[in-house]
Amino acid sequence: MDESTTNKLAGILSDIDSTREMEQYMEMPKVTDSFKNFAGYFRSLPAVHSMDSSELIQKSGLERSYFYQVMKGTRSPGRDKVLRLCLGAGLDLKETTRALELSGNALLYPRNRRDIILTVAVNQKAGVDDANLLLFKYGEEPLA
Repeated sequence: MDESTTNKLAGILSDIDSTREMEQYMEMPKVTDSFKNFAGYFRSLPAVHSMDSSELIQKSGLERSYFYQVMKGTRSPGRDKVLRLCLGAGLDLKETTRALELSGNALLYPRNRRDIILTVAVNQKAGVDDANLLLFKYGEEPLA
C-alpha cells in the first residue's frame, strides 16, 4: 500500500469511535487481515475449509504433490496456480485478490483483457474448465 493511501486510511481511522464504524472500516479494500502467507490464508477460508484436499485438487486441476507443497508453504505458487486454486474453491473476488496479494503475484488488473475475463469468471463462480473456455473464446491464454 502506498504512503498516501495509508495516510488517508489513518485519517479515516482517527475519526472512528464506534464498533459499527470500525467494522465498516475493516471491510474497506486494502484493510488487510493478519495473515502473512498464502497457504495459511487459503486454508483458513470457509470455502476451502469445507472441502477435502482431494476435491480441491480435482477442481483446481493441480498435480497432487504440487498442491501439498503449496499448502505446506514449501513452494510458492505462480499466479495462474493461485487462480486455479481460487476458482476451484469458488472464492469471491475479495478472497481471490487477497490470495494473489499474499502469494506475491500480480492482482487482477481491470485494464488487462485476460484479467477482465478472469475477474468475470471469479464473479460467476466459474470452475477452472469454464474459465479456460471463456479465455479461449476471447483468444486469451488458458490458465497454466
